[in-house]
Amino acid sequence: MLVLSNEEIDRILTMPACMAVLEELYEDFGQDKALFMPRVDNLLPCGYEGAYYGFKTMGGAWPRYSIMALRINSDIITHPEMGGGVRRVKIPLAGGRWVGLVQLFSTETGELLAIFPDGVTQRMRVGATNGLGIKYLAKPDAHRAGIIGSGWQAGAQLLALLATRPIEQVKVYSPSKKNRDAFVQEMRAKTNIDIKGVDSPKKCAGDVDILMTATSSLARVIEPEWLRKGMHVSCIKAQEVDESVFDRCDRIVVHTKAKAKQAGNILTGTQHIPVAHLEGWWRNEKTAPKNFPDLADLVTGRKTGRENDEQITCFVNNIGLGLQFAALGALILKKTKESGIGEELHNEWFTESVHP
Repeated sequence: MLVLSNEEIDRILTMPACMAVLEELYEDFGQDKALFMPRVDNLLPCGYEGAYYGFKTMGGAWPRYSIMALRINSDIITHPEMGGGVRRVKIPLAGGRWVGLVQLFSTETGELLAIFPDGVTQRMRVGATNGLGIKYLAKPDAHRAGIIGSGWQAGAQLLALLATRPIEQVKVYSPSKKNRDAFVQEMRAKTNIDIKGVDSPKKCAGDVDILMTATSSLARVIEPEWLRKGMHVSCIKAQEVDESVFDRCDRIVVHTKAKAKQAGNILTGTQHIPVAHLEGWWRNEKTAPKNFPDLADLVTGRKTGRENDEQITCFVNNIGLGLQFAALGALILKKTKESGIGEELHNEWFTESVHP
């Protein structure tokens, strides 16, 4: 059984490879050749002031690679007011660290193949998913982009953007000047791209072909009047857009219709959960995800993406799929065999000699 660190996974995963394996996955998923476990958030009170405890599970199986993935998160969650809106922020109380794990199992033998933290993998799968949205929905010659957000997820969104279109200029906005300046400096060094920070989201959206959001916001971060003909909008959270944004778009695609949002098991007495975390456009009969094409529809060719250069297109990553961890897990296992990284532990520690 293989144990890997985030640092090791970061060395072996590239955005083009992640996009390629996810595209292969959506081809199978769209033909009912892959199985996903719905995400479930179990929420209950905790002793940390203004917070609650969340235990999240999600998973999926991909027969093509004989792999089953399970992702779990054990979090202390808060919803502070930041940058003029409510955010969803996890507090690192496990010795100053967070707890998120992915387990990979063989569907041929049942054995546990690998275990690793979810951080880098989940970042790359979100970036790659929205990158596929850009591939199918943005104009082929799109070369200017804006990103609202400068945190952990924004970096992967930028890598996916650069892997998909001939981008020449990127603008970045976040409420924290310190954060966006640090992001610009880091990504200039990593990508050698013309990237600059701006001091308002409206400026970020001005004169761009692609507008991306990568925030923890529980409220809309895009104003409908910012959208112009030919623009592509890309969001990593359902709450970053609403019906007013949809009304401006000619083509809307969601990540998946298989599940609108996560299921919530909420223990009586749990407090501090904003309504926006649970309610939104996805519960509106007119704008529910089932009404839109999803990524599997585009990959399999059942639905078309952008049809002309005048359309305003929108891709909303409405919910993640545990199945994505099976795809990136298969890629990680392949790369570890080639590179020899990771630590092997005795299989006997993770199996038993008695019938369960």
